[in-house]
Amino acid sequence: MQSRPGTEGAGPLSLGRLLRRRRNVYGFSSRRVSQRTLLSILEDATHVPSAGFTQDFDFVVVRDSGTKAKLASAAHEKEYVNAGHARAGFLVNAPVVVVPCANRAKFEGKYGAPAERNARLPWWLIDSGFSALALILSAYEKGLVASFIGALDDRQVAEALSLPRDGSIVPLAIVPMGYRDRHESAVWRAASGKEARRRRLRPEDVLHWDRW
Repeated sequence: MQSRPGTEGAGPLSLGRLLRRRRNVYGFSSRRVSQRTLLSILEDATHVPSAGFTQDFDFVVVRDSGTKAKLASAAHEKEYVNAGHARAGFLVNAPVVVVPCANRAKFEGKYGAPAERNARLPWWLIDSGFSALALILSAYEKGLVASFIGALDDRQVAEALSLPRDGSIVPLAIVPMGYRDRHESAVWRAASGKEARRRRLRPEDVLHWDRW
């Protein structure tokens, strides 16, 4: 038996099916995520590539409702709700909110400062993006659901989480996760019906063989 989002322990999905079934979810039940499951997801998220094995990312794991409320403001939660894409209070109601962060200081510890001068690309951001994707896929594989919210007020996030003031830790996104609210799918279908669905690009739309 293969797992479905919201059905912890029902069995693993293949990677292909997992990628195709995953979507951002904006409505969570109050069901608690066990510490064992959460730690397993977080450990999975550390097993990603990083520049020079710097492992230049960190996670802030939030369960406190007051802090979640501050993150909801930083993530413009009301805009999602007002647009009809989300259940009201979806961020605060999520049992766990994870904030993947890029750690520029770790990169600089190996390659020198300033990081931007010693890197062709901002690898600390790219590596934290890898970790965020692994986090979300692991959550789905274990029967949970999640969303990736990247439009943030960085200052509010930094204040809510007491991030270093020197800017060395960059919040990449806010990732609420948990078990799906049983009414969430109806909200998602209604929102999808209001907009013309964009076709996912086919492989031939993005593949270039040997040259552009």
